[in-house]
Parts: sequence; C-alpha cells; structure tokens
Amino acid sequence: MISQESIERVKTSASIVEVVSETVKLRRSGMHYSGLCPFHSERTPSFHVRDSNNTYHCFGCGASGNVISFVMAMRAMTFPDAVEYLAGRFGIELKFENSKRQGPSVDREKLFDVCRVAHLYFRKSLLQVKGGAGEFKKVGEYLKKRELTAEAINAFGIGYSPNQRGELIELLKQNGINEETMIQSGLVRRGASGDLYELFRGRLVFPIFIDAKRIAGFGGRLVPGVQDPAFEERSPKYVNSPETPIYQKSRTIFGLPQAMSAVRESKEVYIVEGYMDVIGLAMRGVHNAVACCGTAMTEAHVKRLTGACNRIHLLFDGDTAGREAAAKSFVTARNAEVDISACFLPDGIDPDDFARQGGAETAEALGALPKAELIDVFIDGLLRRHGCSESERPGPNLLGKLCDEVAKALSGVEKEVVRSGLVTRAARRLGVETRQIEKLLGNESAKSAQRDSVAPATAGRVERDVSAQIQSGVARKLAELSRIDLDVLRASMVLKEGILESLLKAPDLCEGLQPETLRFAAVFSEVLKDSPDDEERQRLATKELLDSLGPEWVALWKEAYKMVKAGVSMRDLYQECRVALRREKLKTLLEECKRELVGGELDSEQQLEISERIRTLKAQLDSCARGVDLPPLNS
Repeated sequence: MISQESIERVKTSASIVEVVSETVKLRRSGMHYSGLCPFHSERTPSFHVRDSNNTYHCFGCGASGNVISFVMAMRAMTFPDAVEYLAGRFGIELKFENSKRQGPSVDREKLFDVCRVAHLYFRKSLLQVKGGAGEFKKVGEYLKKRELTAEAINAFGIGYSPNQRGELIELLKQNGINEETMIQSGLVRRGASGDLYELFRGRLVFPIFIDAKRIAGFGGRLVPGVQDPAFEERSPKYVNSPETPIYQKSRTIFGLPQAMSAVRESKEVYIVEGYMDVIGLAMRGVHNAVACCGTAMTEAHVKRLTGACNRIHLLFDGDTAGREAAAKSFVTARNAEVDISACFLPDGIDPDDFARQGGAETAEALGALPKAELIDVFIDGLLRRHGCSESERPGPNLLGKLCDEVAKALSGVEKEVVRSGLVTRAARRLGVETRQIEKLLGNESAKSAQRDSVAPATAGRVERDVSAQIQSGVARKLAELSRIDLDVLRASMVLKEGILESLLKAPDLCEGLQPETLRFAAVFSEVLKDSPDDEERQRLATKELLDSLGPEWVALWKEAYKMVKAGVSMRDLYQECRVALRREKLKTLLEECKRELVGGELDSEQQLEISERIRTLKAQLDSCARGVDLPPLNS
C-alpha cells in the first residue's frame, strides 16, 4: 500500500494546472484558472482550477476534486494507479507500507524503465525495414500485407524485435539493468542451460500502454519467414508478456490510452479480441475500440471502462466459439453500471477483416450490427450446451434444468431493479412464468446467505500474514472515523468485490474518505483476490483480517449483516454516502466563495463572477438535498 505521506506529497506537489492543461485550455482569471469542462459539453467556461490548493470544480455539472481524482476520472484509473502515474510524472518517490508487493517502489520504476528501453530498441529496429534486406525485408512485406500505415504504427508504438539472440540483453545491461530485473520484466527468460534469451525475437511487437507514457508489457506477433521453419511451426502465433508487478492481464486494456478521447466523446466502446483488431478498426475511423490482453473480459475491465462510457459492445466472431465466449461474459457483466451488449460478425470474419472490407464505411457498418442482450446470449448458450436449438422448445425436464441454471446466474445480480428486468426477459425467452424463476431465485438467495455466514474458528486457518498488511495506519479506532466512513466500511464488508473496485476508482470517495477507510478497502480487495473462486478461503481470510484489526472491526462486520437482515440495502447506503460527501464538498466550496467575495479586493466583473458561482453552488446543493443530479455510482 502507498503510504499516506506519499499520497499527500503527490496531492501537493503534482501541478494540477499542468495536468489539466493537457486536456483543457485554461485561462488565468483572478485567483484561479478557467476553461471548458472536460466532463460535459458547454460553450461558456464553467470549469475552475485553483493552483493554490490543487483542486478543480465545475459550476456547470458539479464535478470537483483534486489532481488525483482528476487523473482518475480522465484516464479511468484506480486511486493507486493515479497516484503512481502522478508520482512518476513529477519525480515523486513513493513509499509503500506493509504492502503485499514484492520489493520497494523503486523496483516497479525499474520495470517501467526496462519496458521503456526495450520499446525504444523495438522502434529503432523497425526503422531498418525501409530498404532493408533479410528478415527486415520480410517484416516490410508483412506490414504491407496487413496494410499497416505509418500513422497507425506511430499511434500504437508498434516495433520489431530482431531475431538476434542477446542483442536486447546487452542493451539492457548497458542501461544498468541487472539480470534479475530483466527476467522479472518478462522480456527476458532463462533457458534450461541457464542462458538468457529474449521472449519476442523475430516478432512484430505491440506495446501495452497503461497511460500516455508508461508501458507495462508487450504482445508479439510472429513474422512469417523470419524464424527457422521448424521453430516457426511449433511456436505460437502470438506471445504476451507474463504477469508482472506492473502488468496484470485481468486489469489491463490494450489501446485504452489511444481510445480514451473517442470513448469519452461517443460514450461507448467496442471490446475486441486482438491487437490487430483494434489497430485495423482505428485505421478505418473506429477509434473507440480496445482489447483485453490475452484473457477474457473481467469485472475489473468493465469497471475500468465504466467511468468513461455508458455502453460497452462486445464484438465477437460469429462462429460457435465466439458465441460461447459471449455467453460466458454474462456472469462477468451482470453487475455492470453500464449497458453491455454482444455483436456478432459473419462467420469466418474477424474485426480486422471486417474493417478492411468496410473501409471508410466501417463505423457505419459496425453501428448497424444487431446488438444482442447478454441474458439472451447466455440462455442461447445454455440451449446449445444441452443440444437444443435456439428455436426448439425444450422438454419439461430440460426446461427445469435450464431455469435452475438461469436462476443461479441471476442470483448474483445485486440491484433488485436490474434483477427483476432480467428475470422478466429470461422467463419470456424460456417460455415460463416470471414467478417460477423468482421462486428459484429465492432458493438460491437462501443458499447464498447460508454460505456467507461466519465460518467457525475451527474450520482452519488461512496461512496469511494479514497483520503485516494492516499494521500501519488501518487499525485506527472506529470511534475516530466519521459516520460516512463507517457506513462505507459496512457496505464494503457486505458487498465485497461488488463495490471495492469501484470505491477505489471513485474520485469523490477517494478524496472525501479517511485514509484508514481506503487502506481497509485496498487490503480487503487484495485478500479477496487471492482466492477469487474459493468462497470458503475468502470467508476464512476475511475473518482473519477482521480479527487482526480488533474486536471493534468484527463487531462492525456483524452489525453490517444485522442491517441486511433488517432490510437495509447496502448498495443504497453506499450511494447515500456518496451523496453526503458531495454535499459536504459543495458546502466547503460555497464557504470559500463567500470568503473570497467578502475578503478580496475585487473589481465589479470579478464580484459578478463569484456571485454567479455562489448561485450555482446553492442550486447544486439544493439538487443534492432533493436527491437529483447526482454523480453516477462508478463515475
């Protein structure tokens, strides 16, 4: 975990004016800067930035926060990622307290440095393609075959790793990088004989940017004819960087930094499978496409995109494998805060082929594809799995089995209004009454409640050094925390993964909550991620975590579940906390404006401007009190 001292240093040392100026044209206006808000469309500037305290506020849409929350919102980053990004950009050394990460923060920076040096090498090597001979001639032929333009190559930073063993290794050594760090980066491996070798030799290389400047990993595509024929035949077409301390496939999205502007503008994004799919679409004008990195879409991917768009379209091949992949995505997407649909391409056509055929009309053709609801795709997948066509009516026994499986999947849907809509749609698709699925759902809920009960202490002990993770800073007396912090903790303990990721991505919460609350959320999230598919281990790890924090925390956990049994919606409670924090923020801004109006030597124009800001803040505060015009859950 990043220390609170480091977080505060980032808040005060990272220039918000410099960061905001990347996306907003700012103009000095008295004691602040102003410009057009990046979070909503407007013609008159209502977005204000104060360099005196590194904060921003829009008097039009109400968006507000500090330099960290701005980066979180604009780049769809989590709180820790935003802090690390700013620290790297402004040369701020980070300290980690009792983190699970292996090694201090300097090791992470070294890994980013390895990727930077390697990327420069790959890019420089690609320049040899023009007029080159041997392997470079074959690379040029492949680029021409794939119709890769110079503009696309530069936009996505594509490079080439020559089929020269030891060349990259020697370059890394010259840059002061030791063998251990090379191996940890995933770019270099140690063979059976103990010698080092490069992973991406003889491959076109696609850097995986996690922001505008930093590269966390790479993907490599075998270039035909470069390697020995026998080696080429047994080698995979694509290889990807392994998981590293800076690269986690379940959270990383290829092409997101390049697509972010288009995603925000269109409010929708297409998720495809491969690097070339993203690039092929971008070359034909579809700039809001991204790809998962060698893995199926995860909840973390969905949550990463949620803050930037309202709709996610999963673009699949139309064959059986594509439809099966789409069916499996329902469970991942069932609690998303955005609408997610599936689009199917004609059989034998991938997104890159589709883009080549569509040319300049690709965006229009893509928009015209039918968008299927994931619950329908999920049920169609169940029917296929049981040997039943989509148009065929299953018999009573099979129908009962299908309803059981649908109810099990729907039992994980957290919002009642969403669950109700899905039940209605599923019942219509299966040709049964809604109440029949609702009854099965009730049975599933009872089983789930029983599983979520506290595991007895005699059930065993998970071998984990929890106390080392939470010893510093988290174990504060609960009596010292605010009511809002306590309610957020209660909601986190009950909803678990359902809100932990969004909590750490929500700028308003990360700015307004106490550090202890955020530390608990981060540690709790790590504890649960260690056993994502093992509920028993999660329960035991949760119990051990709370025991190590003290009896007050165990009592808070029990109190949270008592509230659930009494009918309290923890998701509603969580949203109410966000509203309360927004209200407090507005009150603070209102008081600042009043003091500025009374205490400053202002001309008539400045007085009029501040008076207008006060009027706007009062209106927003009134709307907040009435429960309207509130920020979305995962903003």
